[in-house]
Amino acid sequence: MSAHPDDNLISMLNQIALNLGGGRDEESAATATCRHVETFWARPMKQRLMASLARPETGLSATAHRAATLLAKRQEERRTG
Repeated sequence: MSAHPDDNLISMLNQIALNLGGGRDEESAATATCRHVETFWARPMKQRLMASLARPETGLSATAHRAATLLAKRQEERRTG
């Protein structure tokens, strides 16, 4: 199986979710992870991450997937809101 170009982003998000998740419930950890990405990641990185949600196998942990889903929802709300 070949590596996907966004595997590095996936790996980074999984690590952030793991680091920010210590002692938190999954929803709180996902919210903190989403906030981190919104604050520190460049727009193209966020766009690539959100696009990766369409892949059947993203490699995201449950918390990281929830964070990416929250990010996509917040971005859509900003666009339409």
